[in-house]
Amino acid sequence: MLKNELKSRNVPSLKTREEMLRILQNEVYGYLPTTEFKMQVSEPKVIERRFACGAVTHSRVCITIEAKGKSHTFPLDRLLHTDGKKRPLIVYPNFHPIGESQYFPIEEMAEYDADFLVFCYKDASSDNGDMQNGLAALLISGNEREAHECGKIGVWAWTCQRVLDYGLTLPGTDADNVGIAGHSRLGKTALFCAMTDTRFKFAFSNASGCAGAALARGNSGNEADPVTRNRGETYRDIVSRFPFWFCPAFEKHTEANVGDCFDQHYLLAAIAPRFVLVGSCSMDAWADPLSEQLCCVAASDAWENEEIKGIDFDTVIEPGDASLNGRIGYFKLNFQHFMSRHGWRRFMEFIELHKNEGV
Repeated sequence: MLKNELKSRNVPSLKTREEMLRILQNEVYGYLPTTEFKMQVSEPKVIERRFACGAVTHSRVCITIEAKGKSHTFPLDRLLHTDGKKRPLIVYPNFHPIGESQYFPIEEMAEYDADFLVFCYKDASSDNGDMQNGLAALLISGNEREAHECGKIGVWAWTCQRVLDYGLTLPGTDADNVGIAGHSRLGKTALFCAMTDTRFKFAFSNASGCAGAALARGNSGNEADPVTRNRGETYRDIVSRFPFWFCPAFEKHTEANVGDCFDQHYLLAAIAPRFVLVGSCSMDAWADPLSEQLCCVAASDAWENEEIKGIDFDTVIEPGDASLNGRIGYFKLNFQHFMSRHGWRRFMEFIELHKNEGV
């Protein structure tokens, strides 16, 4: 059923990982900065010792990046277990500071068998076209970028990689089980970050939609929603509002010309043979849940060609259901556009299922 839908959408065949990386960096996200830099991390400041009944400490460090004769400092929050055991580490670029965010239920997250490093994405660089703000000023050539130079998604992804650099120095980090998670535009960031950095074994995007985990072809949306009029967000929509997230070359793509040589399943497939979890919200027509699930199906051959199970489903996943057994997991919640504790629970289940599997 789902594969027939893919045929009707004329989704292009997968290519080698190297070719998909090249295409997506050339046409969508741009190339990550290669600027030489120095990084310093402050001594941790304890915020709260009593999370998870004392099993986890919430503390904060400040990371300073120096490059091009400039520097920028941003805070990084840590939820680290205190028993000395090695655990999975999750890097999470968030929309808000950790204690203020509805997208990160801090007390509940502390109870999972994982450690977390969390930062507010705007502390790295502002969510606008100012390429001289925060880390962008150290990494981007200027407000007039080259065609294939990254935008803010690239800056935030680069920041996540620096957070991982630090996380791998922590004694409690299980380096074989590192993950990255993100919601909405930061779900796009998480997938792009994992695509370009193989140290991340797990990638989780929640409602990442257009230019994330949703196919651009055959955009479906929700017929009952008068706002989307039976369609989700398109390349044209997203470029008109957020051109600064992407490389300038992306601006030539529209819903009528989504790139003859690619679609968003390349983003998931380029993470193979590692692990990807895609979450959708059934009421979130703009992010197009059907196209998100179909993207997983279209990417699955990247794993199947290596005789590894990609998807573990062949019919539409209903709201409230999940399929977590393959290396591409998928779930759908009966919600609007939101990163909830239910989505986090699915991601932690996914890690528990697969953390003992090699890549």
